[in-house]
Amino acid sequence: MKTTLHTALCITIRIGAVLLALDVLERVASLLTLGEADPHRFFGAMLFCALYLGVAVVLWLWPGMLAWWASSRASNEIFVSDLAGHDWQRIALAVVGVWLAVAGLSTCLGHGLLMVFLGERVRDYSTGLLPTTEWYWLFRGAVQTLAGAAIVVGSSGLVSLLARIRRYPEATATEEPDGQGRS
Repeated sequence: MKTTLHTALCITIRIGAVLLALDVLERVASLLTLGEADPHRFFGAMLFCALYLGVAVVLWLWPGMLAWWASSRASNEIFVSDLAGHDWQRIALAVVGVWLAVAGLSTCLGHGLLMVFLGERVRDYSTGLLPTTEWYWLFRGAVQTLAGAAIVVGSSGLVSLLARIRRYPEATATEEPDGQGRS
């Protein structure tokens, strides 16, 4: 497989743009469901979400500007690898899975330690219970860790599933009405 550093950086920037957009959409959903008592804070938070979403759109549409700035002279160097495209995709999915697992574990540990060591300070004085937000973050971190581990373990299966999905119209067009393909 041959590619340039500029192309690899453009792909990476677009992946970052998708992750940024998904994060923004998650924040918007939580803002809409939880709501804010103060409408000015809610408007400010939504304004920042719109700004971040705008940055994600710009990064998706024009990744070349940032890739050119990051690579400068080395942008036209040819990168040659013996790995096939599906191997690169499997490696990329495994890296994303590890990143998700580490981020989820970090969230779990941070909020779990807060609940254990500072539990007396963050408890509600009227009920004596920990706030539900701490349990939410602990659960979210655990689910994120498990999802990341599942992506790492199942990266090969995901790559083959994506390949079958990409070939689906081609595979159905070559089948005969009796269900057997042409030879």
